[in-house]
Amino acid sequence: MDISDAASIISLVVAGLASLYSRWAWSEAKRANALSLHKHQKDIYDSFLELKMHMAQYSDTADISSVSKFYYPSRNAKFYYERSIFEDLEKYYNLCFHIADKNRTSVDATVRKDLMRKAAEAKELAKTLESRIIDVISVMNDS
Repeated sequence: MDISDAASIISLVVAGLASLYSRWAWSEAKRANALSLHKHQKDIYDSFLELKMHMAQYSDTADISSVSKFYYPSRNAKFYYERSIFEDLEKYYNLCFHIADKNRTSVDATVRKDLMRKAAEAKELAKTLESRIIDVISVMNDS
């Protein structure tokens, strides 16, 4: 075996080690991206729960300042959740905002009845949304 054969073997070993390191780095980067995605999803979920609790307490008399806190998380959901969840989060925010916005003025019986109907709709939507979001976040924990 001459020097060129030894150099070939050494380069083959180095290439194999580089390949193994590359695969490890790729899997770590993939894991880091999944953790980052999970954190953003969890932050949006936490904001959703905060709004849900506010709506559970105040229902058709929701406060605009509390509801408005969910504006950016509801919009950011577009980047971190599938389209159907994002659209439902957006719908939930819009329902809650409508209720809170109407409460900034004096409300008569007809408007109150409409607000109560919208609050019931928001409550039902929140139930399904919560379970769907938990399913997504739980899947992230399993992987």
